[in-house]
Amino acid sequence: MLSNSVSVKALLLSVLLMFSISAKASDALSQAEMDQMLAPVALYPDTVLTHVLIAATYPLEVVQAARWSELNPDLDGDAAVQAVASEDWEPSVKALVAFPDLLQRLSNDLNWTQQLGEMFLTDEAAVLASIQQLRERAYQQGSLDKMKHLTVQREREVIVIEPRRPEVIYVPYYDTRVVYGNWRWSAYPPIYWHAPRGFHVSNHFYWGPSFTVRPSFYFSIFDWHHRHIVVNHHYYHTPPRYYPRRNKHYTDARRWQHDSYHRRGVHYRHEVLNRQHNFGYARQVTKEYRAETGKQREQQHREQYNNNQQSRERTIMQRRTAEQVNLRQNSAATASRQLNSQQRAERIEQNERPQLNHREQQASRQQAERQPARTTVSRPMHTATPMTAERQQVVRQQQTRPEQRITPVQRPEPQVQRQVQPQRQVQPQRQVQPQRQIERPAPSASREVRGNREAQRIE
Repeated sequence: MLSNSVSVKALLLSVLLMFSISAKASDALSQAEMDQMLAPVALYPDTVLTHVLIAATYPLEVVQAARWSELNPDLDGDAAVQAVASEDWEPSVKALVAFPDLLQRLSNDLNWTQQLGEMFLTDEAAVLASIQQLRERAYQQGSLDKMKHLTVQREREVIVIEPRRPEVIYVPYYDTRVVYGNWRWSAYPPIYWHAPRGFHVSNHFYWGPSFTVRPSFYFSIFDWHHRHIVVNHHYYHTPPRYYPRRNKHYTDARRWQHDSYHRRGVHYRHEVLNRQHNFGYARQVTKEYRAETGKQREQQHREQYNNNQQSRERTIMQRRTAEQVNLRQNSAATASRQLNSQQRAERIEQNERPQLNHREQQASRQQAERQPARTTVSRPMHTATPMTAERQQVVRQQQTRPEQRITPVQRPEPQVQRQVQPQRQVQPQRQVQPQRQIERPAPSASREVRGNREAQRIE
């Protein structure tokens, strides 16, 4: 068991060691690539080098400026810069028009120019650190001693290279295989450019013609302590009469920012730069970008759906609340109306109650007055019932026929039970009419009528 655990631990340690070695190799590879690419320009004057790094981020405008320079071979220096003032190029690209040979080299080696610009955009501080490392090697090698047209100032760990005369600039050419001494990246040797015609050798440096510039040329410079480039647009748009000092230049300058407009739609090779600066100009469609775009769209749809759902629920709740408020108001109004109507009915009933009591007393008094007249009749009387049409016809026939005398049969007189007439209920607000006294026929007449009916039946 112990042997197995020891073997597992050894395997894990070996894997971790392999990963650490590969990580160090990758870090060294990136540093080697930066040293390799910056070797031919690291010893340029600071101002010229700032223009080279900024212009490298706009390769298409560099090509356009190089073609313009080919069409105007008689213009260089400040005259060329003034001639392209109306062109819609980035100011650093216009500044490089003063050096036709350098501009033509950047245009011919366009792959190097584009890689340099994207490396500068990706990690500006690392690029400036690599420049200082290369200058330190050249300084230790003695290649920066006795510079004919440049001044080298060492400020602690920073080496600053400037023209001896600010109005006159020389762009040097040097052999990268010699000035840096022993090159430590054997797999990535420094980029070597052949010396152009007309350059003379002085201490491993080749010097060409000089170019006159104005104070507006110095609108950008390195801020070595903060590891970035600063730009003073005041010197470019309204150039001063005198050349600026470095301390004054730092005070009024701001950090340079990449402008994707001057990129002219040229895509970036690094996906990170595409996301930061491209904004849709010929964006490189990769699987990662498609997956990320799909996730973003899905998230946007989900957020939009949630927002719509919340707004819909909010609308429903507001509608329900409004309906409940209206229902409460309507119910309160209905209850108040019912209460008012009930109170009104009670008041009317209270007002009419004395009249009803008076009418009831009057009706009972009239009924009491009629009661003795009915009791004077000795025999019971039939209640008067209305005669139907058939009965009226029979009575007329009997009246028209001749009278027949029939001896009536003596029979016991039936006792007719008197039906008690129900009293009508007196409705409010209705006057009680006095009852009419109906004249009833005498008992003898009724017996004659019954005798006639029996005779007709016998016949």
